[in-house]
Amino acid sequence: MEKIPVEELIKFKMLPFDVYNENGEKLVDAGEILTSGKLLQVSQYEVLYRSEPKNFDRAQQKPQQEKIPEGINSFENIDQQRPKEIIFDKTVNRKSKIKAQSQVDMKSYYATTMFALKENANQDAIQMVDEIKDKILTDVQAIIPDVKFCSQLKLLGNYQDCHALNTAILATAMGYRLNYEEDTIEKLAQASLLHDIGMTRLPKEILEKTTLSQQDNKIFQRHTQIGYKILKYEMNLPEDICLVALEHHENNDGSGYPFKLSGEQISKLTRVVALCSFFDDLTSNKTPHKVKNTKEALRIILEVGSKRFQPEILYQFVNMYNYNDLESYEDMV
Repeated sequence: MEKIPVEELIKFKMLPFDVYNENGEKLVDAGEILTSGKLLQVSQYEVLYRSEPKNFDRAQQKPQQEKIPEGINSFENIDQQRPKEIIFDKTVNRKSKIKAQSQVDMKSYYATTMFALKENANQDAIQMVDEIKDKILTDVQAIIPDVKFCSQLKLLGNYQDCHALNTAILATAMGYRLNYEEDTIEKLAQASLLHDIGMTRLPKEILEKTTLSQQDNKIFQRHTQIGYKILKYEMNLPEDICLVALEHHENNDGSGYPFKLSGEQISKLTRVVALCSFFDDLTSNKTPHKVKNTKEALRIILEVGSKRFQPEILYQFVNMYNYNDLESYEDMV
């Protein structure tokens, strides 16, 4: 047997060899589909070993005795549909109350979730979302009494890697601060992590544009309805979780999309998640309102939020933390 880095495993859709840990325990059988959940499991080991490659009947996924055809010396030549490498941002917020390792773990789990979704491995994605949700619930509950500033909860790094996580952390913290039922807090975390799932089905060229035309914007806005259908019909999640994906761009005054809902027409979970999502956008400078710190973001959200968010939720959020949060996010890395 020989050592193999986990990065090498990522190249294979189906492994042509057995994988062992340093104690000689088999972790993955040759011929097994390398799901995102299995990849995360084996990545916990510092040292991995592989056996000699075997040839497989892809339909049966069982070892066969036939010789490998001449010119093919590895399984990756047979199966060209290899998953892309999972890459995640290891940047940490040094001044966060969330431990540095937890910050890295959350990003790793979320990157694996996104990989699973792109591979249409929805059950693996649900499993990973549950892992992230449980981690957020545990970490936030432990630190919430000591958190004075919003900036102490924020994950830093690539926006795409962090937005859903930051939204979930804020929504969870809000749930604990407002003494919501445990079931409601769990749903807030799960719904936050999945609220933008419809983005995974949008054309890449739309997502890469910095300025959208009117037609582009119509396509972009479809992500809410696409997200609802994914959660409802592909993942079979509860309706109140699905509604957050559908409604998170609806506004309290009826000016949002896709259905121009207002007030109590917008579901309970959505009211919290939408506010937390917008606040992360503000503090990530993803809106026209450029801010340097949380104090400026809180001022903006009070100015523009009265039309977008239910007043009770808005003022409860603003008053949960110290308003004089002047910490620059650039200084927290």
